[in-house]
Amino acid sequence: MKNTLMSIILSAISVGATESALSGKEILDQMKKATVAKDRQVLATMTITDRNGRIQTRTMDLMTKGDKKILVTFTSPAELRGVTFMTTSSENMWIYLPAQARVRRISGSMVNQSFGGSDFSYKEMTNISYALDDKVEKVEKVTFKEKPTYLLTLSEANNPNQHSKLWVEKENFLPLQLEKLDKNGEIIKRVIFNDFVQEGSVWIPKLIQLQDLTKNSRTEIKVTEFQLNTGIKDNMFTESNMKRGG
Repeated sequence: MKNTLMSIILSAISVGATESALSGKEILDQMKKATVAKDRQVLATMTITDRNGRIQTRTMDLMTKGDKKILVTFTSPAELRGVTFMTTSSENMWIYLPAQARVRRISGSMVNQSFGGSDFSYKEMTNISYALDDKVEKVEKVTFKEKPTYLLTLSEANNPNQHSKLWVEKENFLPLQLEKLDKNGEIIKRVIFNDFVQEGSVWIPKLIQLQDLTKNSRTEIKVTEFQLNTGIKDNMFTESNMKRGG
């Protein structure tokens, strides 16, 4: 009996030590493992609501490989059909505009411009999880939406003065919410991840909601169909493929 009790105590101590030993980077790595497939093909609807309640809707095809390569093609409305955005890293972005029949590189201040008239910027679209390249400044254990959760304070790799807070569910390492802060610590954007579904070992949020508190507007991306690990080739992420509409 004493040996059994001691075993339980030692086991509990061991589990506690393992949990406390998780660094911020390890939490982000676990989140990446839980949410990033080798590749994915997605059909999605984007709904944009401005401060006056006016609603715009877009549909798009989205293709990713790993967590860096992304190709997004708008299929509606008519004025955006065929417009294609591609990124292969947070520093390499392009857009194809059918009306101009050319591919333009996105750089400089343009990276912070609106993606398709939404509240997402081009830069934000390169890293939909919002955290894979960030540095963790602080890790706290909290309860969020009645779930044991890690609360991470982050700073951008290339802009240490830009901070955000990320809530990661402890059980499956799923991102629940992210808040982007200004230099005074005020929230400027809030991203909420909802309706997770699991396929194999990968979890997909079927609804991503972004609230822009500076503009009092919001954008929702709702996944209508998806396929994972279909064997997408690297040559899909090229300028010539962008011109073909993805």
